[in-house]
Amino acid sequence: MSDETGIPEEQNEVPEEDQSIFGEKLAQRSQLVVMADAAISLERVRVGAQVRLNHLAKRGAICPRTVELHKRSLELESWADSTLSNLVLSHSTAPWFTRVNGTGGELIGKVLGHIEKFGRFYDLGDPMIPQEVKREPITVKKGVKEEEKRVVWVAGIERLITQGKLHRYAGLVQGQKPEVGKRITYNAELRTMLFRLAVSMLKQKGKYFDFYIRYKAGLLARFEREGVKVMPTPTERTCIPCAKPVRLKSARFCPDCGGKLTLKTEPENVRWEGHVHMMAMRRMVKLFADHLWEVWRKAEGLSVRPPYAIEFLGHQTIITPWEMCDREEAKKLKKVKEA
Repeated sequence: MSDETGIPEEQNEVPEEDQSIFGEKLAQRSQLVVMADAAISLERVRVGAQVRLNHLAKRGAICPRTVELHKRSLELESWADSTLSNLVLSHSTAPWFTRVNGTGGELIGKVLGHIEKFGRFYDLGDPMIPQEVKREPITVKKGVKEEEKRVVWVAGIERLITQGKLHRYAGLVQGQKPEVGKRITYNAELRTMLFRLAVSMLKQKGKYFDFYIRYKAGLLARFEREGVKVMPTPTERTCIPCAKPVRLKSARFCPDCGGKLTLKTEPENVRWEGHVHMMAMRRMVKLFADHLWEVWRKAEGLSVRPPYAIEFLGHQTIITPWEMCDREEAKKLKKVKEA
């Protein structure tokens, strides 16, 4: 797999000759990665059981085994989330993110876990190993002939040497989306966790929420200057000129003006309010991801480059991670012993 695709190796088929080094990678993971993976997997099991029970209930039926599965997965998920919430307090970025509204609990743990999960082994001397990584190599048996090779572990944050690489890995680059018949080029679960975290941050109304409001206002002002009309996101077929829904499902044209109806596709010079909201929220997510990347790399003693807009586009204003904190002091932190 290409090193730049951003897809964790474990999401793909593992070639036979790489099974041994894959096992070493699993052993290399921290408790945080293990618990983040477990919490996400347990949530998937619990939701699947709940959906099945809901549909069975509509038919007046019930499945005792599914009821038991839902109960046990819920209990185990609660334990995993609680454990993850404690583990993140010992992370090197905790002094920063614990001062930001809406980042508490297991949500930030699942984000950190997926970034740490990006770590991998490289053959000794591989040019993809960042120069800053001075970790001692280890010997593993690799290939079908089990030949001994010297490999070096490179952590996820060490591989993400620029903010742009984190954006690509997290699916935050404009235009990144699933395509039929093609493997995705980003970590879809990380993107989901980042947007869940963003929803929490919007609800808590901290400084990142204030940034979201300012950016959204800027988008609305820009659309007004460009003559773009911002309309409520339709839930049914809508006539744009009349600005009203048409509830007749079989209708293709407006009964009043005869114009063509639309559902989700934005006509020319029209933006749905939901689209504008997602544009502003994605910009907020990218800002938070940039700040997390910067704080994390500095805490690990790694180099940090200026933001792309500053380094290449000539922008002058930098929003620093610490000026986005909502509290003067971080929550009481505690160290968790690694296994």
